[in-house]
Amino acid sequence: MLRPSDYLDVSVDPPQPLPCDIGGAIAYLSSVLNLPVYETWTPARLLQQYGSMPAAKVAQPEVFALLLGGGMAVRFWDLGQSRTLGAEHAPTAEAVVGRLLRALRVRFRPAHLPAPRAHGPKPAGAAAIRPDLHPPRRPVGDEPWLSGTGRFYNSDLSTNTLGVSDDGAAVHRFLQERAGASRHTLRAYTSEIRALIRWCEAHGVAGPLSALARHTLLDYRDALRKRGETTAEHETGERSEAGQQRAMAVLRSLFGFLTLTGYLTSNPCARLGNTAAARAGFRPERILPAAAVEAVDRWLLERIGGTGGRTDVARRAAILATYRFTGVRLDELATRDGYPRLSADPGGWTLTVVGKGRKKRSIPLPDICTVFLKQYRTACGLPPIPPPGEIAALIRGKRGAGLGASGLYREVKAAFREMASAIPASDTAARLVLGSASPHWLRHLVGKTLVIDKKVPLPMAAALLGHESVVTTAGYSQADLSELREIMQGSFTLRSSDDAPQPKQSFTRVQE
Repeated sequence: MLRPSDYLDVSVDPPQPLPCDIGGAIAYLSSVLNLPVYETWTPARLLQQYGSMPAAKVAQPEVFALLLGGGMAVRFWDLGQSRTLGAEHAPTAEAVVGRLLRALRVRFRPAHLPAPRAHGPKPAGAAAIRPDLHPPRRPVGDEPWLSGTGRFYNSDLSTNTLGVSDDGAAVHRFLQERAGASRHTLRAYTSEIRALIRWCEAHGVAGPLSALARHTLLDYRDALRKRGETTAEHETGERSEAGQQRAMAVLRSLFGFLTLTGYLTSNPCARLGNTAAARAGFRPERILPAAAVEAVDRWLLERIGGTGGRTDVARRAAILATYRFTGVRLDELATRDGYPRLSADPGGWTLTVVGKGRKKRSIPLPDICTVFLKQYRTACGLPPIPPPGEIAALIRGKRGAGLGASGLYREVKAAFREMASAIPASDTAARLVLGSASPHWLRHLVGKTLVIDKKVPLPMAAALLGHESVVTTAGYSQADLSELREIMQGSFTLRSSDDAPQPKQSFTRVQE
C-alpha cells in the first residue's frame, strides 16, 4: 500500500513528494487544493477557532449540530464534496487521503509504481474477446514500411545527433519533440505520416522514409490534389487547398527535423510545404448564426442564480460561459499540469491556459464570465473569488478530479441539446446547427466578435486567441461579407473642391 510520501505533486517545479506523516499530508493537500481534506472538531477547538459558540454555529452549522450530541465531528473530502459526520461514522484519515490521491492522479502521481499483482488464470472462453474484435493500433513508428534505413541516412554518428539508426525510431523522436505537447497535434501529425506510408505502399514505392527522393514527394503532393486518390487511411476524395498545404507542411516539418538533427544527409522535402499559404487559406465556416447565438445567451441568462445550488448545473453553465466568452480551445480548459489557472486582482479576473506548443497565455475575463465561475465555485464549496496562488482544478468532474477534454466536450454538447430543444420547431435551421455544433464553434464566434463586430486590432485578437500568426486571425475578416460591404460602402465618397461630401446622386451624374 502506497504512503502519502510515495506520491509526487507534479504541478510544482520541480515535482516534490508529499509529507511522510498523515497529518502533514493533510495540511499540505488542504493548503494547495484550498479545501478541507480531513478536520476533526471538538467543542474546545470550535470555541478556540471562532471565539464564541454563537459565531461557531453560524460558521459551522453541521459541526455544531453534531457536537451538541457529544463526541467529536469530522469534516472530510468525499468525491469533490465536503461532508461532516460523527467520528464513529467517519472514514479514517488514511482512507480519505488515499481516495483523494487516486481521484487526482493527474496531479499526484506515484514516484514508483507498485509491482502488478498476480492474478489467477482466466476462465476458459474468456480470453481477450474484446482485443480480438478491436486490436490496438500500433504506433506509426512501428510500421514495417519504416523499418531500416535508406540511402539518405547519415551513418556518421559524429554528425547524426538523433542517436537512432532506424526510420521508425526517428519518426517516434520527431513526434515526441514536435507534437508531444498536444494530443490533437500528435493525432494530426500521425495521420499525415500514415497517409504518406499508405500512398507509397499503394503505388509500389519502397521504403523506408530515408530512401524517398524528391520526385516521389512531388508525385505525392500532386496526388493530394487529384480527386479519387487515397490521401489517408480509409479516406478518399478531394482535399481543400488548405488541407493539401497542411499535409505537406507536416511532411516538411518531419524532413526538416530529421535533416536538422543530422539523421538525413539532405532534405528532399524542402519548400514543398507552405504553412504560410495554409494560414492564408484559413476561413472559419463553423460560426453560429444569429438565432443560435441568441439561444446560447438565453440559455446562459436563465442559469444566472437559477442553478438551485446543484453543482452539475452550475458546472455546465460555467463551462459553456468560459468557452463562450474566452474562445479557448477545447483542450485548453482541460486540467493538465496545474493549468488552467484563475487569478483575481482589483482590475479583474484572468484565466491562464497552456495552448499549442506549450505556450502560456493570459486572457482577461469579462465580468459576465466571472458570474458563472463564482456561481460554480460556490456550489463546490470554494470561496467565490480565487485566493492568491490557487492551483486547484478549474473545472472538476463528479469525483473532484479535473475534468478532461472528453468530459468538457460532453458537457458542451449536452448544453447545445438543451438549447436546441427550447427553440421553436419552426426554426429548423437553428435547431440543426445547435445539434451539430461543438466547442470550437464558440471559439470561432469569439474570433468573429473580436475581429468583425468589435474591430479589435489583429495583433491583439491573435494574442487573445493564441494564434501564432495574425494571418490566421485575419481569416475571420472573411467570415461576414456583409460587414466588409458596409465598411467599404461607408469608407469612400466623392468630395468637391471645398472638401465637403457631395450628394450620392453626384456619382450617378458623373456616370451618365
